[in-house]
Amino acid sequence: MCIDSKFSSINSCSDHNVIPLQAGIAAFGDVPSAIIPASLLMMVLGTFSAYSFYMIPRMTRLDPETKGHKKSLSMSQLWEKEVGQSTSWIVSLCCFLTPLGTALTWSIVLSDMMSMMAQSVGLSGMLVSRQALLLGVTSFALYPLCRLKSLAALSPVSIVGVVGMICTAIFMTLRALPGQMAPFLNSIPSQPSFGLIGNNALSPSALVLVGMCATSLLVHFSAHEFRDDLQNSTPKRFKMLTGVGFAFTVLMNIIFMASGFLTFGGNCHSMVLNNYSPKDIGATVSRLIVAISLLGSYPIIFRAIKSSLFELTHKGREVPEKFNRNVTRTLLGLVTGAAFFLKDAGIVVSLNGAVMGSAIIYAFPSIIFLKMTNRLVREGKMLPTNRLVLERFANKALIGTGSLIAVLGAAVILLQKLKPGFI
Repeated sequence: MCIDSKFSSINSCSDHNVIPLQAGIAAFGDVPSAIIPASLLMMVLGTFSAYSFYMIPRMTRLDPETKGHKKSLSMSQLWEKEVGQSTSWIVSLCCFLTPLGTALTWSIVLSDMMSMMAQSVGLSGMLVSRQALLLGVTSFALYPLCRLKSLAALSPVSIVGVVGMICTAIFMTLRALPGQMAPFLNSIPSQPSFGLIGNNALSPSALVLVGMCATSLLVHFSAHEFRDDLQNSTPKRFKMLTGVGFAFTVLMNIIFMASGFLTFGGNCHSMVLNNYSPKDIGATVSRLIVAISLLGSYPIIFRAIKSSLFELTHKGREVPEKFNRNVTRTLLGLVTGAAFFLKDAGIVVSLNGAVMGSAIIYAFPSIIFLKMTNRLVREGKMLPTNRLVLERFANKALIGTGSLIAVLGAAVILLQKLKPGFI
């Protein structure tokens, strides 16, 4: 694949997680100034995520023993080599559960998108039921797509995903301008709300946004595949891919956050496109584009789910086709069944990011790096330069940051869900 298609793949894996970000800001503020700390947070976490994403395949080339390998080692393989085989299942399990949570989010988003579009064209009854529509699209679209042996045919949809993301951002920005929502105020689900709670960026509630930000930047479980599939792959080209891809994603995340929040304030839904009127043509077109992009991106994330599961079950052995087919049916059925009952994509995104995102972005790569560099220095294969000392210190800080986010973030998110107003 060329660099453009891989750049599209990164964004197709992350762009649909930006949808709940406005609700993350609304968790701690309802005044325009709340956008400033939220944007700074996104940029900082984006920098951390880009570094750890680049570092995962880099570690294959860092060790003289694996430097000549044609394929990069996965995170679980690196963990098994440097930390220990007995605990490598933990990494594989997290790399399985994380995209599984993303797939659940996407199923919830898809059901909402289709239900709103059905209402927009005047349908009613079962024809606008999110459960019925999700069952239909899973059976006749997602299942056949997830069974594809090659995803090369879906490359054009990745471009649609990036274009759709940009078009949706433009639409939301235009609607945030003064007076643009006036014709639709009588037909929107929730009226805009500003100035009731102020800007409490230092409150524990801000950890809800931290979790969402982590999820929106989380593609690390496939970092080794992105590196290996890059055309004329070199460290310089992969560094450029990483920098451009994450910079673009962070920029789009900020635009989504700002435009949605400035339009609806404290009443932002976890699926912000649900905030807009079914009579708003621009919103309907945006929902359609997002739905098409999700259909094309779903098999990519589903491949990551199965790849991590097979690492747990087969440990590099060949997977029988019948087993592969049964796994596809079972996992897709479980995700669809969960999406029937879960309606809040925001809680899935934030909790997934706080717990799994913290482990995969901040903890696992840093632990592997510290173990590897310590071994290489001890064996005389690496010099303990000032740069290495500084990088090792930074990785220790990342582990601490990830641990705090995982524990405190998960606690705050669950308390807000189970006991609203407690924090």
